[in-house]
Amino acid sequence: MNKLNLRLLIIVLSSISAHFSTQAQNHIVDRFTIRKSFQTKDDWAKPAVITFTKPQEKSASWLLDMAIGYSAYHHPKGTVSVIPYMELHRNTLIDKPQSVWIGGVATEWRMNGLEHKKWSPVLVQSFKFMEDKIKQNASFQSNFYLTPVFAFKDMNPKYFWIPNHPVSLGSRLSFVYTPYIGIENENRTYAENSLSEGNIYRAFGRISTDITFYPSNNSLKGKLDLSLDWQYRYNYYQTVSDVKNSTQQFLNTSLNYTFFTSADGKKMSQIGFDYVIGENPTEGFEKQSFYTVALKFRLNLGGNKTKVVL
Repeated sequence: MNKLNLRLLIIVLSSISAHFSTQAQNHIVDRFTIRKSFQTKDDWAKPAVITFTKPQEKSASWLLDMAIGYSAYHHPKGTVSVIPYMELHRNTLIDKPQSVWIGGVATEWRMNGLEHKKWSPVLVQSFKFMEDKIKQNASFQSNFYLTPVFAFKDMNPKYFWIPNHPVSLGSRLSFVYTPYIGIENENRTYAENSLSEGNIYRAFGRISTDITFYPSNNSLKGKLDLSLDWQYRYNYYQTVSDVKNSTQQFLNTSLNYTFFTSADGKKMSQIGFDYVIGENPTEGFEKQSFYTVALKFRLNLGGNKTKVVL
């Protein structure tokens, strides 16, 4: 681990330690969460993934997408949360290998209370350091995403158009989708090639959809789901010379079977089939495609029950 990584790790651990010293009545383990990433709205978070990958022209490999975060602050009404976190995204034998380490702080702010308002913007943001061991560069990044939430009505299908609002489409499936818009900044502070240094500013759009099959069936309720995640990025300003593509698209299609869920909903394990195509520069994933058979898990030791959608 280089000196910059060590300093960042010390900062994250120190912030956790300082908060814990003032909150001695809470068990530290209850504040940790394991999931795939901290780039999405907290209650629609994807689980961490351990994946067996079979590219078309190469031998099989393992993929790991995992993030661990500590709830340093959570407002009693759920309007604000602050989570220092670390992520690892690694896949060594796909066509273009991925090996990225990320550390930073994620926050989520619901600007209005839904007790007296019909809707509220939700700001999801993160400030992080990323080291890409494949491209041999390091950068400081910030992300600012907005998504709307509305006061819950009921699961009548006439509300299908409302974002972040699950509806029931008969006895065979339920449906919810989440749109995001935002901006991203990447400040590359180190690169082996000087052409790779500089700043990148991106406009960001994303739509994630989750369909749960047979939600009223006792044997299949909450066990079988299909999710689609489409992301679009446009570099509207950059000083990095070797980045040629001004647009990036990313699509992840995932069919999952949940074989274990704890009674409180905080622990979950799945088997999933994923198809991934495109590129995601915030996780060091270059333009390519592959399919996976994955073991997925989420561990939310404290806080509220979450549902897997994004």
